[in-house]
Amino acid sequence: MKDVEVPSPAFWGISSATGDLVDNHDIIQFIVRPLEGVQDPDADYELWASEDQAAIKHKLEEFDLRPPEALQRDYQRVLRAQAEAIKSLSGDVETLKQSLEFQLAAMAAGIVTTRKSLDDKSVSLSQAGESVKATTELQKSVEKHKKEMSDMRAELSAGVGGGGWKFPFFVLFVMIVGVAGVGYNRYVKLYGKSHLP
Repeated sequence: MKDVEVPSPAFWGISSATGDLVDNHDIIQFIVRPLEGVQDPDADYELWASEDQAAIKHKLEEFDLRPPEALQRDYQRVLRAQAEAIKSLSGDVETLKQSLEFQLAAMAAGIVTTRKSLDDKSVSLSQAGESVKATTELQKSVEKHKKEMSDMRAELSAGVGGGGWKFPFFVLFVMIVGVAGVGYNRYVKLYGKSHLP
């Protein structure tokens, strides 16, 4: 410390005691007061010590050392605020839970609908495949009957020289009726319906 005026003569001393081990001692406060003009040093010290304790108490009161009732009211206010916050958070969690449940239900319904649609489409595709197969078989049958008719026509023209036009026409008419009957049979098998009475 600078510029400290110490009256002369001045004496002060600091002592400490240690046990078997050596300790470090920190000096926190060192108060020096002049006793010049003091009649009773012990009474002066008591007065100074009580004033110092009162000043310390006043500082502690300034640093929020309140009566227990005020502290209890503050604790209750804090507890109520925390309870309200917990209640609000619980409500938010419940809302979020319901929202997630609704979204999961909507996703499950969408998956079921999509699966049903895909199943229906696969059934339609398999039916279309069967229809194409039946049509191909019908076309092969018609081609076969055409070939048979052309072969019969060739045989008739080679075997019958000039026997008239009625017999070949009759044979041709019978073959056409036969092919039409076979075609109608295939049509009925393919679509499962008959328009004739």
